[in-house]
Amino acid sequence: MNSLLKCFSVLVGSSLAFVLVTLVYICPQRSMWCGISNIMKGNSDVTSDVLTNTLPRLYRFKREDIKIYNFGQSKTDVMVFLHIQKTGGTTFGRHLVTNLNITFACKCRRTPKLRCYCKRPSSDKIWLFSRHSLGWPCGLHSDWTEMQSCVPEFIRKRNGNVENQKYLYVTFLREPISRVLSEFRCYQRGTTWASSQHKCKGRQATEKELPPCYKGETWEDVTIDSFIGCKSNLAFNRQSRMLADLTLVNCYNETGMSYKKRQKIILKSAIRNLRSMAYFGLTEYQKESQYLFEKTFGIKFRKSFEQRDEEETRAADVRTDIDQEDLLRIKKLTANDIRLHRFAKELFFYRLKYFKDRDQREGLSR
Repeated sequence: MNSLLKCFSVLVGSSLAFVLVTLVYICPQRSMWCGISNIMKGNSDVTSDVLTNTLPRLYRFKREDIKIYNFGQSKTDVMVFLHIQKTGGTTFGRHLVTNLNITFACKCRRTPKLRCYCKRPSSDKIWLFSRHSLGWPCGLHSDWTEMQSCVPEFIRKRNGNVENQKYLYVTFLREPISRVLSEFRCYQRGTTWASSQHKCKGRQATEKELPPCYKGETWEDVTIDSFIGCKSNLAFNRQSRMLADLTLVNCYNETGMSYKKRQKIILKSAIRNLRSMAYFGLTEYQKESQYLFEKTFGIKFRKSFEQRDEEETRAADVRTDIDQEDLLRIKKLTANDIRLHRFAKELFFYRLKYFKDRDQREGLSR
């Protein structure tokens, strides 16, 4: 009898753990089970129910956390896109160069890749720093640390010395578990970012600091076990690492500091930098991200952003092939990104509510 009760307890505990992981990290971000209301379809406006946050707030925000720019009237501001892998950044990047309804829209052509020229009216001064407009001047998928030491000098050489030059950083974030799974699938399909420089304090990371996870040109034969097992796999906590000032933790040299302390500093820095950015969107909220961008910069897109169903993503495809234990291991390894995403989500909704309330006040006053 005791053995039967013990087996029953283990079965119930395992089932509850599986349900919890499914609800928090696996279920579609917009399903009722995730506590996210459906949004109005067909336009870039935001309905009031989507602003309802079902989770208790962990962070406090102030009026200065609301970012507003008159980008259309500025003659000198430069928008800088920090593109994190597997966050929907390629799609957002295309929106910036082909979809903005502005008088100084980019002029694009394919050679064979999309290449665009984004300059202010009657000027050679560029207004957009992005992959589609300039390539990768600071290195493939350059992070915050690399951009801080590269962007100002690059823009100065292109635009000349500009008084009070502003660099308006923008980026996109994604639910961390889905992002990691999507990156895993990309490796299986032969994609690599081997040419990324990972520069910090004027030099690239050494092979000792970042040992390669695979031999050869690709990692197409990667299994989930080897993917999770590679200690230098930058897929884990990629978002927080790419948004942090890595000089605070001696770059990629992990000696002289505990792992726990290093991750704490990285997370704090990433949150601070994200908070100071002009704008960020969330992959799971395309309509809302469009609305927030338009309100932040005072410019509009011609076409509405489209929300891709979670079931159609590469991450959803991977989930069918891995078990609960692997998901729990991934969750543990990407704890920093999970905390960062929680912060980002709260700030995102705070900004949405501010602009929605403002729209309602202005509508009543007219």
